[in-house]
Amino acid sequence: MIDEDELDEVEEGLVDLAMRGWRTLDEHPLDPRSKRVQLEHNELSTLPKTIGTLEFMWKLDVSHNRLEALPRTIGKCTRLRILNVDHNYLEDIPKELGQCFFLEEINAEHNSLVTVPSTLGSLQQLRELRLKHNRLENLPVEIGGLDTLEVLDCSENENLAMVPEKLRDDSEMVKFVIKLHYDTLKHITQIKQNYADVKDALQKQEHANLRLRDAIEQCKADKEAIIESLVPDEVADTCTVS
Repeated sequence: MIDEDELDEVEEGLVDLAMRGWRTLDEHPLDPRSKRVQLEHNELSTLPKTIGTLEFMWKLDVSHNRLEALPRTIGKCTRLRILNVDHNYLEDIPKELGQCFFLEEINAEHNSLVTVPSTLGSLQQLRELRLKHNRLENLPVEIGGLDTLEVLDCSENENLAMVPEKLRDDSEMVKFVIKLHYDTLKHITQIKQNYADVKDALQKQEHANLRLRDAIEQCKADKEAIIESLVPDEVADTCTVS
């Protein structure tokens, strides 16, 4: 457990456990009352699943560790506003992070990320997304729909083909390019939907025309049958059905 001399800070919500040289938190469970958790500059390779029980936590700093993954339970930290996971060995970010709707800042610089989850497009309060010096090959276009986003740093990602190399160091231009991708995809999606609606309407009209034709043919047949039943055969032969 946390040392006695740290309890005052815990009661205020601050848990400063930085630079302890810890490799694991198994022997150092975090207090559920924690609001700001500082774990930077340790040797942590994993975070416990119980991180999801810190329902009051608004800041988590695990930068400068040896993390290769984040637990999916981090999505339960719904009050989280600031997440610092820079300078680790992360290869991906769990999609569940998109459930932390109050997130304002994500710093994931200097990792091994190839992409980030499209669910980040749900973070309507996100202001900063720092992804410098990773292995990004693409970014989800959903990020382009974040009107609150002020900083999108994707510099030093050589394989990020969707953003021209000369623009990657310019946050404003990166945002512009991603927004362009987002608007284009949105427009194409709308065109596809319109086409599907028109196709469906035409199919319904075709089916209606077929039913109408069948009804007309049935009317003609009924009319002929009525004529045949009421008119002598020699007269019926001279009648034509229009």
